[in-house]
Amino acid sequence: MQRLKRFFTKGDFIRGLVADIRANRFAPSIIRHFDWALFFAILCLAGIGIVSIFAATATATDVETKGLSAMLSVHSITYARLQLIWFFAGVIAMCAVIFIDYKLYEKYADFFYWFNISLLLLVLTMKAGRGGMTAFFNWGSESSSVGQRGFQPSEFGKFFIIVSLARTFAKRNKPIRTFRELVPVTIYVAIPLILVFLQPDFGTALVYVAIFAVLLWVSGTSLKLIAGVLAIMLLILVPAWYYLNASSSSFRLTRILMWLNPEDYPDDARQVINGQIAIGTGGLSGRGVASLGSFASLGFIPDDHTDFCFAIVCETFGFIGACTVIAFFAFLLGRMIYHSFKVTDKFGSYCIIGVTAMFLFHILENICMIVGILPVTGIPLPFISYGGSNMLTNMLCVGLVMNVIMRSRASRARINTRYAKRL
Repeated sequence: MQRLKRFFTKGDFIRGLVADIRANRFAPSIIRHFDWALFFAILCLAGIGIVSIFAATATATDVETKGLSAMLSVHSITYARLQLIWFFAGVIAMCAVIFIDYKLYEKYADFFYWFNISLLLLVLTMKAGRGGMTAFFNWGSESSSVGQRGFQPSEFGKFFIIVSLARTFAKRNKPIRTFRELVPVTIYVAIPLILVFLQPDFGTALVYVAIFAVLLWVSGTSLKLIAGVLAIMLLILVPAWYYLNASSSSFRLTRILMWLNPEDYPDDARQVINGQIAIGTGGLSGRGVASLGSFASLGFIPDDHTDFCFAIVCETFGFIGACTVIAFFAFLLGRMIYHSFKVTDKFGSYCIIGVTAMFLFHILENICMIVGILPVTGIPLPFISYGGSNMLTNMLCVGLVMNVIMRSRASRARINTRYAKRL
């Protein structure tokens, strides 16, 4: 808070920030420590996602198109092109995060936290959109070819909350052992969590809870305390969620009911049912991109290019393609967990674990809701589902992980070099 006060008075904050950036900027020598294997997995996932988005938004036609040029001339490339642009923008954002030493993010974690709070407060004043949500800063016209565009601050809030919580746990000399110690940390998370919940964006709020729970567990907090605080959160959030969605016309309440009894809601369950049929029709090797009569091209699955894009992956590339995507995700998560053990700096390790928790929750929730194991929530599949805010957030988080990996490897290399010279 003192930094914020100086920012609005003497300008010390800006001068200090500029000085810190100059002192902690990128050193070209650490580029050799870049984890190319991790980036290659992300590149492959993004490529599969762009092709799947193209298939999901293909124009319905009764003519079989063969060859790339024929497909591009017949079918719409609007969303696939936009996703490609978002990915390149994400790579730039990743490089920007890598440019500054990650320890500087620890120093300015308070600023990130309150900046996030300010955005979440401001977005609540915006006009409600789909589902009555006030989650976006919108621009553009709904009548345009790609509709109205939007910036979702709660998505970027995931990056901010990871940095803030990593700093909070890194500062502690010992794990949380008592409920009194747990209360301040819980309140710290509860403030942005409640603001996201008020939008209302229950899916993103669950991501915040998942990140918090995993970091609590990894930090050595008693499992009884973790279970207790999660139970308290559920006792507060579930009734509040039900109160906000008690109307019989609420699509959120309908999603829960149709998950429990899908046969009672044939119209509302069409998205899940058709998604599962699309998965089955993909067979072993898939029906191919923009195939004639596919669920993707006929628009039988609402939101098939966003939240339900994994169903299109399965229909287009089949069981082999689905397993390939899951294998890339498994490699991505495993690689990050491996690096979290190699990093000796507590803040850096917690950052990697927080990003891993975010990706893991997104992957499990998205795939499980499509196959009917979990209720449908508005949670996209990382690097696969269409969405600018989500893609940028994912790449920002990847940049944070790469930042920690590169500088930790460089630090270990310097130590090993000095040790070898002494010998």
